[in-house]
Amino acid sequence: MIDLGKSFKRIFSERRIIQFSPPRTGSTLVFNVLREVFPQRRIDKSHNYDPKYLKYPVIVTYRHPLDAMASSIQRYDRIPSDEEVENQIKEFADNGIWDILKIRGQENVLMLRYELFYNNYDHIFAHLEGFFSIAIPAEKRRYIAAQYNIEAVDKIVRNYDAFHDYDSVTQLHGKHISAYKGNINYYREFFSPKQIDYLRKVYHKFLVEFGYE
Repeated sequence: MIDLGKSFKRIFSERRIIQFSPPRTGSTLVFNVLREVFPQRRIDKSHNYDPKYLKYPVIVTYRHPLDAMASSIQRYDRIPSDEEVENQIKEFADNGIWDILKIRGQENVLMLRYELFYNNYDHIFAHLEGFFSIAIPAEKRRYIAAQYNIEAVDKIVRNYDAFHDYDSVTQLHGKHISAYKGNINYYREFFSPKQIDYLRKVYHKFLVEFGYE
């Protein structure tokens, strides 16, 4: 368990938890984990960071930006043309990708790296336990893993025809699972070498700061 200061305990006494992230970073999974672990609390999922979130616990998910972008293009059933790459750069800029560099050191922020919790829900549980000073029972862990693993979610979202079709409670939507099943580093197969070089330059600061390069 982590040692929380008095101000932190005041923050954590709030009934609201913010799940903030750029798109396609495992945020919906973590949102649902939070719903299950904290059924009496309000869980707000957002791709835009508001300074007022400073008074709430904020759970951030982040991912290699090229994988996140590849996943984003697929959810729209588009191809990775140079024009689409530029569209995605703008979309990610408008949806929080640079904000997490600004807030990651704040004491009310828990950072969860996609590559570490992909197919490893115990990583999420352990970090939530430490951050909130709680214990998540083994039965609850098993239930969440069974409900929200990739195979289970894939079966659910097949009922939705497009990305804009979704369940208002879980926020699971059509095209939620890509053809690559959320694998790590599949951007290498998705983008051209020229596009990869370009995107690495665009996201150089992000890649370096978060240890991807």
